[in-house]
Amino acid sequence: MTRSPQPLPEVAAGTLLRLDANDWSYGRDLTPGTAVAVTVADVRDLPNRSDEWVWILGHRPECDYPHVDRHPPCMEIRVSVAALHRRLPTS
Repeated sequence: MTRSPQPLPEVAAGTLLRLDANDWSYGRDLTPGTAVAVTVADVRDLPNRSDEWVWILGHRPECDYPHVDRHPPCMEIRVSVAALHRRLPTS
């Protein structure tokens, strides 16, 4: 039986996500098992996403936001879709 992926919540650019250690699984230059904060620039939802993870591109909170358009996202982190549902306000 094929399971369809959990729908993604709306994640607006500029949203600050504060993620617990279990909310994410991979990020370059990040220490596994630690909390992470990321200001969202974009969400990469792959068309054939079969698991419960998405890639978030963004910036470290200490970047000069809102002037982050001066450089490309400095973070890419694999985030649990369930964590996005927990962390984002519902409308």
